Amino acid sequence: MNIQTIIDESDILVPNEVPISDKVMWLNALNQDFFNVVKIPRVISLNPLVDQATYTLSAEVRLKNIDLLTVGLIKYKELLPTAPNPLQNTYTFDDSTHTLTLRPAPYSSGLQGVLRYSRIATTNFTASNLSAVPEAPEEYHFSYCIGLASYIANAMDDMNKGSFYEAQYLKVWDTAARQYAGVETNG
Repeated sequence: MNIQTIIDESDILVPNEVPISDKVMWLNALNQDFFNVVKIPRVISLNPLVDQATYTLSAEVRLKNIDLLTVGLIKYKELLPTAPNPLQNTYTFDDSTHTLTLRPAPYSSGLQGVLRYSRIATTNFTASNLSAVPEAPEEYHFSYCIGLASYIANAMDDMNKGSFYEAQYLKVWDTAARQYAGVETNG
């Protein structure tokens, strides 16, 4: 479902005269919020080299979304100011340069490294490209229609309809979050 289709469906739910630019701005907010609620796991394989402590990763990785980092049998933990022993198997990640730093560096080449993180939204929708598609899994694109309808209804001072649609899309997102967390299965 592309942005134009989502806008068209939302306009059916809440007839309005809201400018496209506002709808696109709200869709950007919904896209960001989706990934704040629904943590979709991703895994990157690392091929660490002996004594190499820094690695450049994908722009999709953010420090707050890393939940597991192992190299060989060693599990690395985020270096925090309160760490009792900051030299023992820690990592830091710079969100601006996308640089991962391991302390200490791997002790051997050829070890398998695994970094698990949650996806984030990286697309910024624009009114000039309504054929763009949300990054959320396709089965959740309809929730953007309901979410946009909520924003539109609230902008038109129809708080009852806005609250109704907000509850619906948040319920869908809650279900998605639980499914990706492995709490609930389909069927």
